[in-house]
Amino acid sequence: MSDLFEVFELEISQDVLQAKLKQKAPAPENLTYEELNAFLQQSGVSAGLKHDVIAAVISGDVLPPVVIAEGKAPKAGKDAFLWTVLDEQAASDIRNEELETKSRVNLREVIDIPTVRSGEVVGKKIHPTAGTDGTGVNGEVLPGKNGKDLTLRPGKNTRINDDADEITSAIDGQISVEPRLVHVYPVYEVNGDLDLKTGNLDFIGNINIRGNVPAGFSVKAQGDIRVHGSVEAARLTAGGSIYIHQGIVAQGDGAIEAEGEVRTSFINQANVFAAGDITVSTSILHSHIEAHGAIICNERKGNVCGGKLAAVKGVDVNEIGNQMNTPTEIYIGVSKRLLEREEHLRQQKARANDELNKNGKLLKKIIDKEKHQPLSDKERTTKKRIRRSFSNTYEQLNEAAGALDAVQRSLQLNEQAKIAIRRQVFPMTDLYFGKYRRRITSTHQGVIFYLHQSEITFEPV
Repeated sequence: MSDLFEVFELEISQDVLQAKLKQKAPAPENLTYEELNAFLQQSGVSAGLKHDVIAAVISGDVLPPVVIAEGKAPKAGKDAFLWTVLDEQAASDIRNEELETKSRVNLREVIDIPTVRSGEVVGKKIHPTAGTDGTGVNGEVLPGKNGKDLTLRPGKNTRINDDADEITSAIDGQISVEPRLVHVYPVYEVNGDLDLKTGNLDFIGNINIRGNVPAGFSVKAQGDIRVHGSVEAARLTAGGSIYIHQGIVAQGDGAIEAEGEVRTSFINQANVFAAGDITVSTSILHSHIEAHGAIICNERKGNVCGGKLAAVKGVDVNEIGNQMNTPTEIYIGVSKRLLEREEHLRQQKARANDELNKNGKLLKKIIDKEKHQPLSDKERTTKKRIRRSFSNTYEQLNEAAGALDAVQRSLQLNEQAKIAIRRQVFPMTDLYFGKYRRRITSTHQGVIFYLHQSEITFEPV
């Protein structure tokens, strides 16, 4: 057996999931299966042995180096996530899509947001699943990570049940969904185009415009904004998401900004920002787009041409650039805006905590006094005011904590971000992963770009 250590050596991968047999000298002619197998065992390889490969090495049909053993990789459990009534509608739309022609743009799920009733369940926590253990080639158990849990938090006009796994609506209204929050807002309807009669809009809830938004107008909503027509060079700002049925043609002016996601059919010469994903059905042309989530444009033509796109979680499109080699820039990585938002939310959360502690002490002092003697009218008024302030501050704390959690998850996912190009990317496209840049000098088809060991590389889709 000692002779075999002069003939062979084993290379075990760092994750102990693979063992490679290498040969240093000619093998004995009378080498047996049992001898080689015993050598592997003594070298620390006891699991995942490829017995057919061992036999092939013995017979001389396969010459080292060769993978002689492979372990079983552990599998991570699924993270907990928030299911909402919008997910149920999306599943229904997918089933109904088979009845519609592929050439038709279907943004029905964007426009037809369900109205919910007070007391109705609008969201549920789907609990995490356990990981599955793996086995290294050395027989070591490789523990699978369990899925991460999440804590549901109440949003605007929503409540969490005692088991902390369901969200119910406190009012009749339309829902607005964030990664870990569900809000229910009253709705302001505009039955037609925005014009001088309606003027600019600023509403506490959701805004639903059943026509177009011309250039020069401003629409601001604490919840979602839904436009059934198109948006020109206007300014739309939403505390929730923005959905535009017929697309954006902004001629380089105006701005679309959403704290949730943005969905539309096309974007032309526009400035668009979303704290969530930006999903476009057909094309993004000569625009400045920034998403703290992902940018997705992979339906129909699904092309991006000209302008700058920046996304924290990655880009998934059909085509970038064109045959005229129009300069196009794609940025992957953490933006200055995201880092500033993280710091702002940290400060907002700290201020809310300080305010809660302050009001809590004042309230306790008044309640303790009330146990021993009746309160004066002024003291009763102060007690009510403190209770209202406490409730409002608690709501602000929940919102800040939820938003901060979403930002921090975006920062964690940034390391795995990729640029997927399902059809082709043309020359004069610049790809940036943080400080690293790669200029495309020839056409590539069906590739995924990613950062690996400080180099932007690619592989087939």
